[in-house]
Order: sequence, then structure tokens, then C-alpha cells
Amino acid sequence: MAKKSPSIFSTLQKTTENASAANGELTRQLPTDALVDNPLNRFSMAEDEEFLSTMRSVEQDGFLEDIVVTPHTDNTWRIISGHRRVMAARRLGKATVPCKVRRYPDKLSELRALMGANVHRRSITPFDMARQLETLRDTLAEEGQLPENVKEQSELMAAQSDLSRATVERYLDLLNLDETMTAWAERGDMTMTDAYEMARQKNVHLQLVVEEYVAKNDAKGDFPGLVHRAIAWAKAAELPPPPPKAAPAANPLRTVDSFGRAVRRSTAQLKALDFSADVDKTTARKKLDTCLQNLEELRRTVEALKAGLEE
Repeated sequence: MAKKSPSIFSTLQKTTENASAANGELTRQLPTDALVDNPLNRFSMAEDEEFLSTMRSVEQDGFLEDIVVTPHTDNTWRIISGHRRVMAARRLGKATVPCKVRRYPDKLSELRALMGANVHRRSITPFDMARQLETLRDTLAEEGQLPENVKEQSELMAAQSDLSRATVERYLDLLNLDETMTAWAERGDMTMTDAYEMARQKNVHLQLVVEEYVAKNDAKGDFPGLVHRAIAWAKAAELPPPPPKAAPAANPLRTVDSFGRAVRRSTAQLKALDFSADVDKTTARKKLDTCLQNLEELRRTVEALKAGLEE
């Protein structure tokens, strides 16, 4: 049975003592100008009320928790946990901050740690989560761990983030919104209920129509209400979607990887079968013979593909 990758929450839930023992950590003072914002971080860095509260806390009480970083170059470190606290320290003119240096075996492990350190922030928006999950998806693809099937992708990201598959898909749907609607939703000019509705694949083609309706009508002081009415009008009009675009060609190497994983899962399931119980053995033999026939066809297909590569 394949070993399950740790989720971002299991990474986060390591105790400080265990983490310190595993990493041989010591808290050290590092220069703020030697700390680099992590490119994997997609969470908002807005100077909102929560950030101002962080600044007041750092100014009055110092750092109640160490910044977590990982080596970037010889004399710089990427931030894993504490982007906003480092930004607050810079605003306050602090030259150094207390840090723990941790090393991660790969980019995916680093991303899990970064996400786990941020998911409990009060100011995280659905769009923060959508963009961070997009980064997780891209990283899984770079590591060759992203299945080709969309449902399997969502299931894998759900396992990595301790979210449900439906929640992952709901967040990722927000990436279907165009820039105008994303800005409306993030500013509060559009309710999140309406944002999720317009982000659904079946409604994507209505976005421009809704925006044109809004541009031609007076909001009368209630912009979210106007957007809601525009959506209701566009859906009632049953406007036809544009003709479907040609599907991009599948990446053959990714297809082979995905198929290989499916074969391994099926093989493990077959090995776990128990025919010693009250089973119709004649039917079982026929089904197993069918499996062998399918495997023979698979063997011929793979050999043909290999022969094509040698031509």
C-alpha cells in the first residue's frame, strides 16, 4: 500500500519540541533584509486591520513566536511562516528578527509547511485559498504527481490540504472568474454567493454579459444588488454558450504516469482478494481469464508504442 503524503495540517501539528529535535533547530537573530518573501506564498499581504494588529503586537510585546525560514542563498533565507510579522518588523525599523531555520527535502514539502503555517489566519479569503491551491496544483504537476483526471486531481489536493474534494473544487472554481468579477468580489461589490455562481463552468460564458448589463444600468447606491439582478437576468435569458474550444492534446508522458498509477492500484486490489470464501469459482476463473486477455492486449499496445519510439 502506497504511503500517504502528509497533509499541510499534519505538518503544522508537529510539536515545537519534535520539530526542533528533527531539525536540530536553534533560534537565531537574522537580518530582516536577508529574509526573502517566498514565491510559493499566495496569501494576501494587504495592510489590513489584522496586519495593523500584528504591528502593534510586535511593537509592544516583541515576537511571541519565531519566524520559520529555509536557506535561499548563502546569506539569505526564504520565509516559510511569518511573512506579515517580518513586514511589520521592517515597518517598525527592526534590524533583526528571531528565526528558526528548517530544511525541506523538496518544493512540495516546503509548500505544505508554508500552507500549514497560514491556513489559520483570520483574514484568509476564498480567493487566497483559490490561488494557494492553484500553486499546490502547479507544484504537484512539476513534481510529476498530478493525475490527469480532474476528479483525481481534486481528491489528491484535498488529501494534501485536509479539505474535502467539494471544497477544493469550489475554491478552484473561483479561478474561472475574469479580472472584473474577481475585483468586484474581493472589494465586496459582489456577494460571494454570486461569485461562486458565476464561477461555475456552466455560467462562465455569462460573465461578459453581466458586466455589460451592470455598465448600462444605475446601481442606485447598491452595486452588489445590481450585480445580483444582472446575474438573474442573464440566467433567465438562457443565452447560448459559445461553441466549445478544441480540447488541448493530452501530455503523453503524464498519461503514461497516470495509467501506471492506476495499474498499481488495481494490482494491489487484486492481491488483496480472497477467493477462499464462498465464491463462485467458475465465474471467478472466467473473469480472471478476461483479465489475462486484457493484459495481453495491454502488452501488445505498450510494445507497439515502444517500437514507434525506436523508428
